[in-house]
Amino acid sequence: MGSKKWIFGGLGWAFGGALGAIFGYGIGSMFDNKKQVSKGTNFELALLSLAAVVIKADGVVKKEELNCVKGFFVKSFGKYKADMYFKIFNDIKNKPFPSLRSICLQIDQNVNHSGRLIIIQFLFSIAASDNELLDVEIDLIKKISRYLHINNYDFESIKSMFLEKESNVDNDYKILEISHDATDDEVKKAYRKMAKKYHPDKLQGVSDDIIKMAEEKFNKVKQAYERIMKFRK
Repeated sequence: MGSKKWIFGGLGWAFGGALGAIFGYGIGSMFDNKKQVSKGTNFELALLSLAAVVIKADGVVKKEELNCVKGFFVKSFGKYKADMYFKIFNDIKNKPFPSLRSICLQIDQNVNHSGRLIIIQFLFSIAASDNELLDVEIDLIKKISRYLHINNYDFESIKSMFLEKESNVDNDYKILEISHDATDDEVKKAYRKMAKKYHPDKLQGVSDDIIKMAEEKFNKVKQAYERIMKFRK
């Protein structure tokens, strides 16, 4: 597949360690002798490994969650690579994983803050794909976010995108990472800060599907600001 289809493919990852322990033996089956393993491949496998951890959080592997992950990988990397990733996933999903902390540590060292925020958004989208966001799933994603050095304000902001189907002013304040007693000027300042943090332009060389996720969060920030200001008037 073309490099434009690889998430952060240009970062030049060279994973061993935890991720090598999960996927090492399976990588060779993905490519024939004429192809080289992309240095971005390990990030894709890291993303898949975190998805697997979240899917198994409640002790039940649900079809909706598997379809959500596979659909994302097909859109991002193409059917050929997605099928191969899931072949490896099916081979190792019942085997013991290395510690979650060790996986996250490698990701934290190689992905910028904007990319790590998108990972948390991706994991929430998986957990919510069955229209049920369980406490055990939220707690696990929160643990992952801490390992990825994402602060609680950012975590709550992303979580708020998935808690309510209807517009909710309380969620809007959480999305902007401010309290109800913030002044109008503070609301505007928070909006500008969040819009800058989640602007899709911060994600360079990523798949179109990742860009769409960033745009979704960017639009949520804008909508939250507009609803708060309308409510105040």
